Amino acid sequence: MDEHNQGSDPYIKMTILPDKRHRVKTRVLRKTLDPVFDETFTFYGIPYSQLQDLVLHFLVLSFDRFSRDDVIGEVMVPLAGVDPSTGKVQLTREITKRNIQKCISRGELQVSLSYQPVAQRMTVVVLKARHLPKMDITGLSGRNPYVKVNVYYGRKRIAKKKTHVKKCTLNPIFNESFIYDIPMDLLPDISIEFLVIDFDRTTKNEVVGRLILGAHSITTGGAEHWREVCESPRKQIAKWHSLNEY
Repeated sequence: MDEHNQGSDPYIKMTILPDKRHRVKTRVLRKTLDPVFDETFTFYGIPYSQLQDLVLHFLVLSFDRFSRDDVIGEVMVPLAGVDPSTGKVQLTREITKRNIQKCISRGELQVSLSYQPVAQRMTVVVLKARHLPKMDITGLSGRNPYVKVNVYYGRKRIAKKKTHVKKCTLNPIFNESFIYDIPMDLLPDISIEFLVIDFDRTTKNEVVGRLILGAHSITTGGAEHWREVCESPRKQIAKWHSLNEY
């Protein structure tokens, strides 16, 4: 995945589909195309009667310190054909190219930006989100979403703020604004990251999806939105964006 040294910094993310409530990952192994992880993970709370309906999903990635990690491929292991109760089961599978069609939609986020060149301030308004993925396959559990807004200059985070948590909703309305002091000459190197996070009082909060506007935007729509904001000072420009996996 690294064109410079023809190497990779691989690691594996694992989850159990379809609910994705169990998520683990290995450590990153540096500069190797033949990694040996030798790590053990235990998934708790899985009834034996449900095994036949579950799929073990392995996502193989290459770590990148300066941008989004590269997806090398994936492996899907339907547990209907595996009976781990008989003892250790050895599996060998070909890593295949990731099938984007299988990836669940992570929802959309509407944000508005405006830059004031005289005051040299950026106003960021987190408006609302819609179609956030359900927390489980029954759809009975809603999300408790909030949005964390990080501002980066190059690779360094220079500011962070977050909205209030909205209870039990997949279509939250935030309408919260934040103001950041950003000198005009720094604008070409500024990125604003929006993380939609599901608040959980008892376990670790889960990142539902991510949007990046600015220098490190990974989508055409994100880059276009930032360009319009920079070219139309004092004008508040709002757009919907699809959220990407974090």
